[in-house]
Amino acid sequence: MKSFAAVPMLMAASALIGCSNLAQHRDHSRIIDVHRHGSWPESDDTADRHKILSDMGDHGVRISVISLTDYDDIENWVDEAPDALIAGVMIPCPKNVSPPHYKCFPSTSGWVDLNWLRAQIEAGKIQAIHEVLPNYYGIAASDPKFDPYFALAHEFDLPVGVHTQRGPPPEAVNSIRSEPGCCPDYDGEMGNPALLRSVLDKYPGLRIWIQHVGAGNRSDHRPYWDETLALLRDYAQVNLDLSITNGALPIAHYDTSLRRLFDAGFGDRIMFGSDGVPTALILERLNSINWLSRDQRDAILYKNAEKFFKLND
Repeated sequence: MKSFAAVPMLMAASALIGCSNLAQHRDHSRIIDVHRHGSWPESDDTADRHKILSDMGDHGVRISVISLTDYDDIENWVDEAPDALIAGVMIPCPKNVSPPHYKCFPSTSGWVDLNWLRAQIEAGKIQAIHEVLPNYYGIAASDPKFDPYFALAHEFDLPVGVHTQRGPPPEAVNSIRSEPGCCPDYDGEMGNPALLRSVLDKYPGLRIWIQHVGAGNRSDHRPYWDETLALLRDYAQVNLDLSITNGALPIAHYDTSLRRLFDAGFGDRIMFGSDGVPTALILERLNSINWLSRDQRDAILYKNAEKFFKLND
């Protein structure tokens, strides 16, 4: 099965990118990628790990926050690169119509065992909950099924990454939804950031970063801009990454999304997240936005993430 790390069309595009604008990032190795994925349980962990670590090294990515999908990923990912990876766990796993019915943590029906999770958190192996996928399961983030996981994150002060927005659409290329039989319960409306309000009220101070902000270039997958900006205004601990918006959508869409966030006063909440899009492509696009200052770029590339993930504590 194809891993999250494989994005063939975008990889082909990134091969055309010159490296002159990327040298400064390789030299400093400061970038923090808050939205990476490992591999599915039946994929080759070693090959995918090597691919990700090589990409990080080539483009100055110091740390990636990576989503694990099975119990042996602690040994195959975290223990192999403890200084380069902040590990999270995916919940819940997208479902399939046919076997394997659960695309991650299959031995526990797509939901991470809570006793195992607590033990790994206490051991310092798991340091985030990422990626939470209410859309793919067709339930809201406020559903009681998520409650024990948010409670653990609150207890141990772990950041939580939540998939928001309406997409990707069912026919999206290189999406896990493009595979036959995937995600019969998918509901894009469950990606509304406003549905996180009850979670944030129940667990005061819980650090949540909302993912794919600004994503959606089709009329039926339009972004939740009003809800997103309201959530950022009302909860100072909420951050965001643009993920697919900063790599796969038209550059004008990316530019507009960044302007909207900076104009609203949230330039200190935006974090770099690749979601499997080649790092070189994202950096080239970011460097092409001339109105961004060096300080604003640095904030996006690593400074905001350092603060949100408390890496300087």
